[in-house]
Amino acid sequence: PGVERVADLKTLFARSDHVVLAAPATPETRKLIGRDVLAAAKPGLHLINIARGALIDDDALLEALDDGRVTRASLDVTHPEPLGEGHPFYSHPKVRLSPHTSVHTPDTRINLATRFAENLARFRSGAPLADVVDLSRGY
Repeated sequence: PGVERVADLKTLFARSDHVVLAAPATPETRKLIGRDVLAAAKPGLHLINIARGALIDDDALLEALDDGRVTRASLDVTHPEPLGEGHPFYSHPKVRLSPHTSVHTPDTRINLATRFAENLARFRSGAPLADVVDLSRGY
């Protein structure tokens, strides 16, 4: 119970019952969750990806699901999107797929509209915009 600070992914996966991925897709994070990280996972791990599909090595995840290291993968995102016809995730009994809808909440549209209006006012007044994308970081 509570919160524990960990310094690396292998330790995080070894101590966790559930891991939620919420990171951008960059060259540094591509296939970040691979065989080495999944091999360190606590048996019974539930892996949840609401971020970007490219964070996970699909082949490594399928192996971890088949050998029981990971008991459930809930994937709101995949790479590519959509998955190709016949992809093993579609028929795997331990995989739950959703159509990239985890961002949608009752307040999403209101919050987006409010944020847009705030930035429009900033733009019109010559003030710096909020939430500017830094393309050099990949997101």
